[in-house]
Amino acid sequence: MSLLRISLSCVFLSFAANAHAQDVPLKDQLPHITTTGSAHADVVPDLAIISFAVVTERPAASAAAADNAAATQAVVGEVKAQGIDAKDIRTVSVTLSPVYDESRDASGHLVKHTLRAYSARNALEVRVHAIDKAGALARQLIEKGANNFGGITFEVEHPETRLRALQAEATKDALSRAQSYVDALGLRLGRVIEIVPPGEGTPYPAAPRAKLAMAAAMPAPEAASAAIPIEAGIETLETSVTVTWELVQ
Repeated sequence: MSLLRISLSCVFLSFAANAHAQDVPLKDQLPHITTTGSAHADVVPDLAIISFAVVTERPAASAAAADNAAATQAVVGEVKAQGIDAKDIRTVSVTLSPVYDESRDASGHLVKHTLRAYSARNALEVRVHAIDKAGALARQLIEKGANNFGGITFEVEHPETRLRALQAEATKDALSRAQSYVDALGLRLGRVIEIVPPGEGTPYPAAPRAKLAMAAAMPAPEAASAAIPIEAGIETLETSVTVTWELVQ
């Protein structure tokens, strides 16, 4: 009976040890090294995004909405007339809100709140693939009725292929870093235990994206045909990867 109890106890302990090992990540069961590699590349943007809005203020809400719709349609018509595809035109928001005049006393307290008018606003974004034409188009939209100009930003339209190449470079960088450590210690890298890529390969700008912002901008008559000067600059695509190797003698 005593021998039977010992045998059963050994089986139980063996099972418990195996179960515990399965709960512990493999890299925590083995001697290992973890390094993070990175890679980046400067790229010239190939897409300009123009943000603007048409704002109309009228005494009556219906008049503000109707006049704003007509003015916005004229601006959109101008965009299409310049060869911009409909899929590159996006409505961001359409709003209608009351506008109040406020009167305050000498202490700054509100003493009167009077409805003055209603403001209708239609905000849009236009994607321009020919960046060199973005400044001229922005000026034309202002002339046509876009009286609230949000700015021009620049992006890399299809960074995926370049990012995949950068991911391979980042992996090689992680390997090089790990190798430099183990060589100095007389060890070797064994199997790869874990690879942790970034959440998503995302282009990050080397500096804040170029942006031209003009609130309620209207062209002077003598400069009506002048394009808004813009410079796209560069953007930096970068990525990283973290790799864990088993260490062997």
